[in-house]
Amino acid sequence: MSDSGGIVAQTQRLNLRLLRLSDLDAVAAMVADPEQMHFYPQPKSRDEACAWLHRNLRLYDEHGFGTWYLQSADGGFVGYCGIRPLELESGPEFELAWHVLRTRWNEGLATEAAAAAMDLGFTRFGLTRLVAIIHPDNAASRAVARKLGMLEERSLAVDGELVVLYGVAVSL
Repeated sequence: MSDSGGIVAQTQRLNLRLLRLSDLDAVAAMVADPEQMHFYPQPKSRDEACAWLHRNLRLYDEHGFGTWYLQSADGGFVGYCGIRPLELESGPEFELAWHVLRTRWNEGLATEAAAAAMDLGFTRFGLTRLVAIIHPDNAASRAVARKLGMLEERSLAVDGELVVLYGVAVSL
């Protein structure tokens, strides 16, 4: 599934690579930042970040995909992006998710990474549909979804939080 260094995809400015246990410090710092986590119920503790990291490592074994580390050209951490199974009240889906460090917002990195992850989902992993669940007030992520060709489908509650569901199916 991966080439050297665990890289699963490359874009003009990013490598999407497999997460590693050694990524915990970078991920934990990102998700502990209240401003970074504005559209989430709350910032995450280091233990929650560690549990999230372990869940993603299991997804690689179970599905061949999961969330990937976003690495800039200089090797630095700029966020994460990927695909995960998601159970909604209407049934199973595969979620395309992106989260870029706030110091790198408004550079187009989320769109660039998510487009690469979407391509992997449809071409390498044979998925036929992807969804994004986005806080209704998160205009930036809603814009990313639209740039990716995702269409707003409906509002719903996920884990007790109101979100907007965007979806896109593979075009044949």
